[in-house]
Amino acid sequence: MRARPPLGHPWLGLVLLGAAACARPTPSTTTPPAPWVARAEATARTETLTPEDVAAISSVRDVALAPGGRHVAFVRSVPAPLPDKGRAHSEIWIVPTHGRTPPRRLSNPAFSSYAPVFSPDGATLTFRSRRPGDDHAQVYALPVEGGEAVRWTETEATVRTHAFLPDGSGLVYVAPVPTARAKEAEASGRDAIVDEAGGHRGRLYLLPLEDGAPEAGAQPREIAKGELHVIDVRVFPSGRRLLLRAAKKATIDHEMMYSGLYTVPVEGGEPAPLVATEGKLGDLAVSPDGKTVAFLGAHDLHDSTSGIVYVVDADGSNKRALAPDEPMTASRLFFRDPTHLVVLAIRGTRTQFYDVDVRRGTLRPLLPNAPVCSDADLTRTVVACAGSTALHPREVFVGRLPDRGMRRLTVSNEHLANKRLGAQKVFSWQAADGLRLEGILTLPVGYRAGTRYPLAVLPHGGPEGVSLDGWRTRATYPVQILATAGYVVFEPNYRGSAGRGHAFAAADHRDLGGKEFMDVLDGIDALAAEGLIDPSRVGMAGWSYGGYFSALAATMHSERFRAAMIGAAVTDWVSFTGTTEIEHENSLVHWNLWPWDDLDLAWSRSPIRHIDKAKTAVLVVHGLADTRVPPGQGIEIYRALRHKKVPAQLVLYPREPHGLVENVHSVDFMERLSAWFDRHVKDAAPEDAG
Repeated sequence: MRARPPLGHPWLGLVLLGAAACARPTPSTTTPPAPWVARAEATARTETLTPEDVAAISSVRDVALAPGGRHVAFVRSVPAPLPDKGRAHSEIWIVPTHGRTPPRRLSNPAFSSYAPVFSPDGATLTFRSRRPGDDHAQVYALPVEGGEAVRWTETEATVRTHAFLPDGSGLVYVAPVPTARAKEAEASGRDAIVDEAGGHRGRLYLLPLEDGAPEAGAQPREIAKGELHVIDVRVFPSGRRLLLRAAKKATIDHEMMYSGLYTVPVEGGEPAPLVATEGKLGDLAVSPDGKTVAFLGAHDLHDSTSGIVYVVDADGSNKRALAPDEPMTASRLFFRDPTHLVVLAIRGTRTQFYDVDVRRGTLRPLLPNAPVCSDADLTRTVVACAGSTALHPREVFVGRLPDRGMRRLTVSNEHLANKRLGAQKVFSWQAADGLRLEGILTLPVGYRAGTRYPLAVLPHGGPEGVSLDGWRTRATYPVQILATAGYVVFEPNYRGSAGRGHAFAAADHRDLGGKEFMDVLDGIDALAAEGLIDPSRVGMAGWSYGGYFSALAATMHSERFRAAMIGAAVTDWVSFTGTTEIEHENSLVHWNLWPWDDLDLAWSRSPIRHIDKAKTAVLVVHGLADTRVPPGQGIEIYRALRHKKVPAQLVLYPREPHGLVENVHSVDFMERLSAWFDRHVKDAAPEDAG
């Protein structure tokens, strides 16, 4: 291990105090929570968190404010109850923003419902759901005051997005409906996929409405002519023009890397390009006066995120980036008025709302005490977000602009209120080349100062992911389960992560598994120098790109790690690129290099290349339905490890995609990971390591 001088973290004493006081939560905002929330937050934390508790976690997403901001609708994702096997279903709830009345469920819990959108008059809530008689998810509507849901669409494919015209006279929606030619080909069996030209293009429709409901006998009409694949849509305030994000092909790679911005009249026609863009695109917005379009985009084709705020005049002229060099990654944007945007951005290990002056490009922070927000919605004076803290998963928070703080309105996980948690803080260290880095550190439950603990390193995926200082525990990253088992848990934001601007995100280009992995080793050394961890007892567990890190830990850097969990991971860059659904996205924005153009480099950074160095005990986990990282990647390294007589176990989960979605699988994985680390990291003597 390379020696590192003590770095001296001034917050360390605060962390230790936090560990001792973790039985009672601290307020997440300066605005008092709703009364039912306050009661939950006051509960003494005396019970032990279990994998079953984590598998039972509900979470909030898809927040939507009613016109005027009096209510916020949201989706609550509710896991299937154990011991029954199943996936989570989603329910739509609503809560007044004044915080005096508890939330109530609107949708029927027998059917998953999601993507709530209010009608312009606020009287009706539309959403998407698949119910008896539906082959695919359709748009449904019900009165905000309650009642039976009524189906509004009858499409031959799942509706992907929908929005109202401003005057309520129509509903626009996108569905990837197969063409007559495609249907005929499938029926006849002449449906070979040639040159990977798979998928059906998203088609844009308008459903006429009258008195708040579909017109009797009216049929939807297709708006966007031609062969574009429509991905997303926004409506101009006039209601006569639509803003589209669309691509020329319907593949995952083309959606991610090669989409563009177009406009089309509501009456229909060929979409016209609005402005030239390059690389990834994200959220869209149109100003209240219809004169300006804002969108999130990339710095260039090789940017791994769409985190820069751009504005362009509605005629496609005068495109400009607003504060493009800010060390942040924007994720959502809304027009507050014609000259000001409200932007939600990741900055470091937090999220932050900003008021952005469209004319000057200046930023002013808003709502400084907001939680870590993963979704948001906005009216002129009200902001709602799905936010989390170190003490609870995502819940509904509401704040009033400009700076009156945010208030928590929901409690979705009463069963977590009495669970003991390890104290969580931001940890900062310096890389060998001088770059300052941050990550999230969680101390063991019952932490005692002066004790060196075993370390579990949980690197995020992407690599453009980021670990934020909110709720960290989920099935694939069971942070507090490991803290409960007596581990220090370290989640490093290595170079290449989001949240610090384009240059930082691109700092790993053509160097995957190079300096970015050394960043993690430097962080481990810094923790050892602080006396927090035993550097001879370290394990790493990650998924996707985090799993790639774990594979490197188990091979190239095996001498540093006693155990590793390789989850849904790339283990051979050449074979992965030839079989993944994101060949272009991966090569352009992660490597910034096609592996076939430098096979020596790609092979040298493949964990399988370094199998002769492997001594670390490895748990390999993969979902059999994973198309992002095909399961052959996990099987390949498992067989190599077994051939080299390295302790290894392979766990393949049927039906699982790029992660875990079934509750029984989630519990099984958390138990296996804890047992693997306990055996090979915590309990093994140094001479038995790996």
